[in-house]
Amino acid sequence: MRETLHPVRLRSNWLASVCVFLLILGFCAQPPASATRLPQDVRQQALALWPGGSVRLDGSIALADGSMVLPLVPGSGAKKSGTTVRFPESAEAPLLVLYENGWGHIHCSRKGEVLTMVLPSSMPEGISKRLLATRFPSDLIVPEGIVLPKSLKPLVGDLNITLMDDAAIARPDFGQPRSAAGPAKAYTGAGTYAFISVSKGSITLFDGKTFSKLAEFPTEGTPCGMDFINGKLYITDQAKSRVLLLDPVSRKFLGQIDLVSGSTPKGIAAMPDGKWIYISESGPSNVAVIETATGKLLLKTRVSTGPGRMAVTADGIYLLVLNVTSGELSVLSTYNQKLVGSVRTGAIPTGLAINAGEKIVYISNRGSDTVSVVDIAKRTVLQTIKTGAGPTGLALSKDGSKLFVACGRDNTLSVFDTRTFAKNKEIKLPLDIDFPGTLCVTPDGKLLIVTSQQTDTVGLYDTDTLELKQQLRIGHPTHDVLWIPAG
Repeated sequence: MRETLHPVRLRSNWLASVCVFLLILGFCAQPPASATRLPQDVRQQALALWPGGSVRLDGSIALADGSMVLPLVPGSGAKKSGTTVRFPESAEAPLLVLYENGWGHIHCSRKGEVLTMVLPSSMPEGISKRLLATRFPSDLIVPEGIVLPKSLKPLVGDLNITLMDDAAIARPDFGQPRSAAGPAKAYTGAGTYAFISVSKGSITLFDGKTFSKLAEFPTEGTPCGMDFINGKLYITDQAKSRVLLLDPVSRKFLGQIDLVSGSTPKGIAAMPDGKWIYISESGPSNVAVIETATGKLLLKTRVSTGPGRMAVTADGIYLLVLNVTSGELSVLSTYNQKLVGSVRTGAIPTGLAINAGEKIVYISNRGSDTVSVVDIAKRTVLQTIKTGAGPTGLALSKDGSKLFVACGRDNTLSVFDTRTFAKNKEIKLPLDIDFPGTLCVTPDGKLLIVTSQQTDTVGLYDTDTLELKQQLRIGHPTHDVLWIPAG
């Protein structure tokens, strides 16, 4: 028996076929997504001006000396000039070339740790106007460490490129590692001591050789983060929104830096030259920049919610901020104190450890039971390491080959290989050390200090064997530990 087709069913099938056809037609009509392609004549001229360069997918040219030639495309409403200009005209490898079809190339050279360029004041006004009528391609792969003058802002658009005053970039020392100004944290003294921050309202001082308790400093607040700068200990006080200054030699408080009420400061980090300190204000989600010589607040930078622990990279170029509430790592440029990017980590990022040689930071995610391995310059997660429950403190061995991870809820201490990310060893901590917090490796690399957030005991472990060498009675649960030289 022949099936009788219902009119409604026929209409439905016909409409469905038409919709599918239109979707396919629309998809095919869209040009395939692709990176910026240089016109062939532009490509040939550029390679003739900068021979030996390698053209990347985004149209940039990477040169052997580490410099980059970045492409420029015609801006909105730009017109073809009909002539090609180069500046300086007499230079074998010019700083700038603007082609007759509206495209261009601009040369950025390496200046210490930074990729940058400066527009000479001798540039003719006509060339300057043509330059500012162009822009970088929207799909430009932003080179690592690039900082450009504010005069080039029209070229940047929405790209994530740090801008600074032209005069600052023109300085001879611009781009040099910030530590070149002098080891401000270095302090010559007769002894070596470890300070331990106590969340119940005091700071404890231990002798770094005998590990005997030397002194207790009541704060009448809630001490949190610490840093050692120019021979002084700087301590954030969450409860009273201030930063305390302690002299480890005289063992006296020197005063305080008052912050805005309700700022709830947690993390603290200093520039290698000791001129500025950064304070994470977890209340308003700001990072405050303070001049150490005067205690003056210079400015504040807004970051994601819940900023906590912080660290400055060894070269002094980036400030890393853990945002506990939002589950992110904020990366700030120390050249202009602006947010240059953020990285999604896991939930409740708590601890961090920087491998300076590889420009990598390890971040413990207490709410996700993972450790994120992040490339600082590229701001990408390279690896996610599965850990035990509630990872908190992190520390690297002296040679950087081992990553120590404390897991609060499991009450364990693990060791991971930083090359393979494999777990080499795990031990259960004793009942006297409950919910480990901060980890700290002694300067000789032989011992690992493990704090306890639930008991009054701190453990000292052998970094090679994870054997418990000693237990220290603090008298209170501990929040943080900082190893400093003192006299």
